[in-house]
Amino acid sequence: MRYPFATSPARFKAAVTLGINLTKDRFVQACMSMRKLGSGHSLTFWSSDEVRQQIETLKNKTLHINHKRRKGDGRITLIDILRWVYDNTEKATWGGLHYWATQSLSFQRKVSAFQSIDWNNNQQQFSVKLMKDSAMGCLEPQVIELKLMYGAAKTLQTLLEIHDLRYQHTSYQVCNDIRDAVLNRLKVYGGTKQRLSQLLDGEQQRELEQELEEERQIELSPPVNPCKPILHEEIKRLCDMDDVAMNLKQYPHIFRHLPYALTGTTLFSDCQTDSWQKNLWVLTEFQRVISTQGKSLNPFLRPLRWILIYRNQELILLSPFEANWVMGRLSELHRKGKLMNPVSTTLRLLLPRMRRNQSISINTPTFTVSPLVGLLRHTVEFVTSNDCLVQLFIFNDTLYFESIDEQTAYCQCLSLCPKPRSEQEEKAFEQGWIGTDEFVCEHLHRIHLNMNNVRFRKNLLKFVKQLIKTRNNMHAPIFSDVGNIVFNARKPL
Repeated sequence: MRYPFATSPARFKAAVTLGINLTKDRFVQACMSMRKLGSGHSLTFWSSDEVRQQIETLKNKTLHINHKRRKGDGRITLIDILRWVYDNTEKATWGGLHYWATQSLSFQRKVSAFQSIDWNNNQQQFSVKLMKDSAMGCLEPQVIELKLMYGAAKTLQTLLEIHDLRYQHTSYQVCNDIRDAVLNRLKVYGGTKQRLSQLLDGEQQRELEQELEEERQIELSPPVNPCKPILHEEIKRLCDMDDVAMNLKQYPHIFRHLPYALTGTTLFSDCQTDSWQKNLWVLTEFQRVISTQGKSLNPFLRPLRWILIYRNQELILLSPFEANWVMGRLSELHRKGKLMNPVSTTLRLLLPRMRRNQSISINTPTFTVSPLVGLLRHTVEFVTSNDCLVQLFIFNDTLYFESIDEQTAYCQCLSLCPKPRSEQEEKAFEQGWIGTDEFVCEHLHRIHLNMNNVRFRKNLLKFVKQLIKTRNNMHAPIFSDVGNIVFNARKPL
């Protein structure tokens, strides 16, 4: 919607999205509301990667023709955008000529179908046969057989040549004035550009009027180079049971806290790096995915699947390459009986719960490496707490909870108080302690509402929604447990 006379605040920034095949008329209409720029107002243009490549290709082609390259030519300017818009307009106009000429033939077929009717004769008898013949004369094929569509060879012809042949092969009477007007317009504006065409004759020498096959090459993002995985010696030391426990803080080039995995993405600035649990670690190799510089890492965000429980104290996220080596090493030590008893270092699988009643495997003894089945009775195995689990749920985009305890831990972790609420919580909402998005921002209000396990002091909902969208290329379904909380502000369990 446009507001051409609206007064914008000083230093107001407006944005116009550049879509595929954007023409001049649509471009001007989108910019009309900003035609009275002033007082520090500015206008920016946003586009997809495909549009950006189209603009750059046209820019480079123009510079090559002009044989002039100056400093700063690599930057896209307003002139380059306007040149691209006018190029799209020229293509749209040329393509519109073809459909306009095709519609002239369709119109003349209908005129010819009703020629047997004398509209000035009030005594005209509209018999059933007359009406059927008229209807059949106007009828166009709704389904075209593949044999007819692709069975004949196609040739490159100009628009004038295509429609001149079409007029010659019509089986109905055409209006000479319309034909001459159409062909003259195609001669003037059609130019020498060619397109694929075919003209097939059926039993009644009828032409198949179908949309001609065009080949359009879509330029996708250029390929990126993957990073070659590295297995650091410090990773091997994690499986050394005879060595003293490693202080992971002493190896910042290998071990970093969990938010480091988001480095290079647009999510990093909103993740509240200091709020995550301090025994959640990620290897620097987990973050290294591509070596191509200047690319956003959002599409290459590595999923969380493997966690190494180190000495029953630290949780370390591993890449599949590292997990493969650790799995083989722990299995070998288990077979040789060289693991400590009780076992304190295990590799575990963590799956995102994408449907109800799905096992996520992390606390299942039979799915650990080394196995925790058959341990001595006095052995206490490491069980990931709900407080730790819900942080991993946020990071790996879990959509469903196993129990009410997990749901409660999730809400408290994010400082949320969704509906349905208790009487005390309803009073807090009426007093403004609970926001419309169910976030409780004041520390004293959290204490009053018995929210004792809050991990994130600032609202993290924007980050949660964006992370789910980035990983799954879609928003969290509203009918899911997490979707109900973050979008509907309602507890599903």
